[in-house]
Amino acid sequence: MGDLQFQPDLLAEVAHRLDLREPNRKAIESVMLRTSDHYDVQGKKEPYECIVDSATGVGKTYVMAGLMEYLAGAANPARNFLLLAPGRTIRDKSILNFTPGNQKSLRHMLRSDPYVITADNFDAQSTRIAIDDPTVTKLYIFTVQALTSATGEGRATHLPLENLGMSFFDHLARLDDLVILADEHHCYRGPAFSRTIRDLKPELVVGMTATPVRADESLVAFRYPLAAAIADELVKTPVMVARRDDRSDVETKLLDGVNLLRYKGQAADAHCDENDLPRVKPVMLVIARSIDEAEEFRDVLDSSTFDGGAWVGKTLLIHSKLTGDTKEKALADLQAVEDSDSPVRIIISVGMLKEGWDVKNVYVIASMRASVSEVMTEQTLGRGMRLPFGKYTRVEILDTLEILAHEKYGELLEKRKVLNEAFIDYGTYAEVRRLADGSSVVRQKTVESDAEVIGLPGGGQPAGRDSRQEGEQAQTAEETLPSGVSTGAPTPAASDVPGVVDVETRTREAAEAAKKTSTVVRYDPLPNREAILIPKLISVAQLVTVSLNDIVDYGPFERLGRTLTADYSDELKRTKIVASHDGRKAMVTTETATDKIVSALPLDIPLSDTRKSLILRVMAVKGVPNRALELGAAERIVDHLIEAMGEKAADHLSAFVDRCGQRLAAEVTKTLRDVSQAQVSYADGVQLLALTKTRETRKRQVAGHADGSFDKAIAFNGWSRNLYSHSWFDTAPEFKAANAIDSGKSVVVWARLHINDVPITWTSEGRQYNPDFVVIEKVEGQRVGWLVETKADKDMTSAEVVAKRQAARRWANTANSSPDVDVTWNYLLLGEQDVEHAQGSWELLKGFGQ
Repeated sequence: MGDLQFQPDLLAEVAHRLDLREPNRKAIESVMLRTSDHYDVQGKKEPYECIVDSATGVGKTYVMAGLMEYLAGAANPARNFLLLAPGRTIRDKSILNFTPGNQKSLRHMLRSDPYVITADNFDAQSTRIAIDDPTVTKLYIFTVQALTSATGEGRATHLPLENLGMSFFDHLARLDDLVILADEHHCYRGPAFSRTIRDLKPELVVGMTATPVRADESLVAFRYPLAAAIADELVKTPVMVARRDDRSDVETKLLDGVNLLRYKGQAADAHCDENDLPRVKPVMLVIARSIDEAEEFRDVLDSSTFDGGAWVGKTLLIHSKLTGDTKEKALADLQAVEDSDSPVRIIISVGMLKEGWDVKNVYVIASMRASVSEVMTEQTLGRGMRLPFGKYTRVEILDTLEILAHEKYGELLEKRKVLNEAFIDYGTYAEVRRLADGSSVVRQKTVESDAEVIGLPGGGQPAGRDSRQEGEQAQTAEETLPSGVSTGAPTPAASDVPGVVDVETRTREAAEAAKKTSTVVRYDPLPNREAILIPKLISVAQLVTVSLNDIVDYGPFERLGRTLTADYSDELKRTKIVASHDGRKAMVTTETATDKIVSALPLDIPLSDTRKSLILRVMAVKGVPNRALELGAAERIVDHLIEAMGEKAADHLSAFVDRCGQRLAAEVTKTLRDVSQAQVSYADGVQLLALTKTRETRKRQVAGHADGSFDKAIAFNGWSRNLYSHSWFDTAPEFKAANAIDSGKSVVVWARLHINDVPITWTSEGRQYNPDFVVIEKVEGQRVGWLVETKADKDMTSAEVVAKRQAARRWANTANSSPDVDVTWNYLLLGEQDVEHAQGSWELLKGFGQ
């Protein structure tokens, strides 16, 4: 039996670079563990085939990209990947996902830099050059029909090609490292597909689907059910909305839908404006059972008598009988429905929109005359489950998907349990277990989940839960699936997330939520507060090999300084040569002389000169760019060394500066090897910009803050050192940290940071994040600046938080290296327990934080 071949460090690097959600990272891990077990442990020769069953909206495209990145970066890399699509729509979408420049493309994150080969270029000469290059990663994207048959759509791939000397299909079949990624695997599992897989002889086949067929259950290597995705806040929370009365006419039902849509639109506009985000236009999907019915719905919505004509020209009708230019325009409008200039607000579809349409701004699904049992399927829900803002907004009406049901409210309540039972409620994943003999084996683990797709009405079990709520011992998403899948952010209270609700109540709630966002209050910096000047650092596109600003731990240099002076002595070391004779021959030995003679130092070199010499040695380390900001970092390293040498520094460096320079250069080289390479570098020019932005909010105002309990909906007043009169927060730890900062005696001024106040670039792709606070304090006459970030305890060691902390420290180092900056900047990372244990003390916060 062989050993498992799995590279956790490589997967961690891929997960960080692609910013993978935890279920997607776990899916890749499960596939690779099962693959290694198949080949390396069990010694099987036939291709390994498995299925990743992941809820719609969680990110199957990222799983496929992550698998390609892992396998292309492995010790024995795979270079040939075939992405199979069930039809042209998904094929074209997949091509865009890996095409540079497309807004949904993942290409900028891919280190494998795949050459994309499609039906349009597989016989081109440039493709032949890429095929012949064993160092180039190839990504073939084809429909399954283009390969399963030698006739029709597949004829071209089965004909001999002059530049290959064989057919394209035969070329694929001869590859010894072919990996097949079968998107929407449930769509093609017939004999033709099975025969194609056998003929291609791939090394690995991974099927991607949210709805595997029952006959393929044994192939599932990883499962992440929809209920878990809802509980972990990776998709919207569905809310079933029904009428209590007997009204069931088309106009009433459509009016119910557009009313909810209108209020969601108002809330979305307010959220985007307040957070400086591009506008998101909520869309309603109306499901019809026939073309006649769909045209009836369109005629109602397009009428000037319906809702005052508010929806005229804002509908899009999609059905299978569309042809020619009408069909092409409808499909183009459908794909562009997320664009800011799209007029479409309502999509009417005959039947269910199938796979391949994955927009994020569907907020209402109206079933009209269809039974709720027909609508409440994962494929249909999947059309509206994706999050337009990437995460929950904490505005409840924007974190939910409204399902307008055909049934009455009472009937829907009775069906809730049955509907939930239709969804799979357990997850599966692969894990490594250590046996008694020390060997490792892969075992499949099944974990039950008590989360539900449709929660109890009026606050039974919400879809997402917060284990940190006082007195609550609910099972968290981390317990339902492995490795901390939950986001860690506080979730709405149970009463805020209805599972089944009547349309009157839901419309009233939506109207109230929209009304709360109607009044904008603006705050400017207080005139009696000292200005906060923040360095503006301009990141540059190219990566740097090494940067001294990557070094944030000066312990090694301080230890070196103490070591260099530990054996320092101003006495000359004297060695005597001793001769002796044994009667036959003379022998010469040496011994240390006991007489002590104080040496005269050869030169009395000023400490400032030896300091400059050491700085030059640091700058001469291989790979360190000769730039102004690197010079500032070199000075900081040398100063830590000299300070650690203490009062002996001047004398010792005067005598042994060459030796110290050699050891220091060696230590810098080692440290640069140990720290992660810089994701970005910064331009030398540093601007000091005052924080003068006007704050805008629609939140409720209160007079004080210290004794009040935290509420995300409140803008708190009563601060002593805040740059602004009011501040608002996302979490209770942020609120408590602000109280501690405001009470700090050394604090001169502080501010709660908003988006783009201090954007710190933390990936080579240009992704940025903003810390929670900026603090300026005065300590022993010196100005000290702090960027402060609070995180959930469970996230403190996550790859993302560690990378952001490293980037923030690099930002601080770079700012401190500029001669134009007279404030010493630091970064402070605080966990929940750090904030709790500080008990409102700024000094303790600084001591507890990282």
